[in-house]
Amino acid sequence: MMLGAVGLSAVLASCGGVAIDDSQGPRSQYQLATDARDTNTGKVIPKGTYVICDNKSTDVELDVNWLVGTSKINLLAFGEYYGEGRYLDTYQVDPSTGGSGTLVFTIEKGVAPQNLNVVKPQAIIVTPITNVNVKGYTRLGAQAVNAQGVAGTIQQSDYVFPVVDCL
Repeated sequence: MMLGAVGLSAVLASCGGVAIDDSQGPRSQYQLATDARDTNTGKVIPKGTYVICDNKSTDVELDVNWLVGTSKINLLAFGEYYGEGRYLDTYQVDPSTGGSGTLVFTIEKGVAPQNLNVVKPQAIIVTPITNVNVKGYTRLGAQAVNAQGVAGTIQQSDYVFPVVDCL
């Protein structure tokens, strides 16, 4: 019985997995300098909120933790109201060790939140913005893929980015 439990643990460990670390929340290079109102919903978006600019390329950071057995982490974006998901890119990790890290990537202008340029190893520089036109809301997701190519459950961040035109 004990040998079976050890074998099952080894099989489960080889499956990998990923979790989003929302302790800091995902971040972008653009942040509201003042409170702004979403003219479509009337919702006030508070000063300091990170946004994705639809009319400018936007660097975004997502903190993740992964388990042993994970060889890749797929990055995804989901529309807040309709739930449509879009694949952004894949980040390679060492399947022999678990770990944690900050994935930094660029969402190109005009296609937010559906397009990704490149995964970068450096931190972003925050630029305050004051005037916005809210186009929608998006949240980021991550999905572990093991060495056999089996994809796990998609994990979504609790943080929702307003997608705006930055003026």
